[in-house]
Amino acid sequence: MNKNSSTYIIIYSVVMVVVVAAVLAIAAMTLQPIQNENIAVEKKGDVLASVGLKSDNIEADYAKYIKEVSVPTADGELPLFESNANGKKLYIVPVNGSGLWGPIWGYVAVEGDWSTISGVVFAHKGETPGLGAEIVAPSFTDQFIGKRLFEGGKLVGISVLKGAGASRGNDHAVDAISGGTITSRAVETMISTTLAQYLPYIEKQRNNE
Repeated sequence: MNKNSSTYIIIYSVVMVVVVAAVLAIAAMTLQPIQNENIAVEKKGDVLASVGLKSDNIEADYAKYIKEVSVPTADGELPLFESNANGKKLYIVPVNGSGLWGPIWGYVAVEGDWSTISGVVFAHKGETPGLGAEIVAPSFTDQFIGKRLFEGGKLVGISVLKGAGASRGNDHAVDAISGGTITSRAVETMISTTLAQYLPYIEKQRNNE
């Protein structure tokens, strides 16, 4: 191979790298709005699911049953949702935290007393399949229904207890996922930490009730 051939190959390789990078960049820019829209629709579906609505038409049902409001705080505003699904007033609080391997998040729907949980939806980015990832499973989330966040006017959150049946008879606790205790307790922390930010607003609403 002579010098001119080597130079040609190098130039060709550089040009191809630039072309491929440009194509990938254009594809990413083109797909980004679609990805953002899909994420937004997924979030709306999770909000609906937290109040017991499994929708085939998420956009329409979200517009019909969910109202977006803001909670003013000293540091800005916090998102909050209200629902009139099934003729019942519910409040949905978005919660965020950190699991064992990455972010976890979800929605906690509470009844008008701001204490009784009506439903929850949780999600995660990278928890271990079959273990911490089970925070999304009904076997875990269904335990929260009917549990209470307050006791004697004080926010106590929901404790996650290790051991099958450990939470039996406890209005403020659920059983942890077997083998996924760390992620389960991350859910406990996530709920308490997030709700603490809403506490002044919640207390005001509860006093008005």
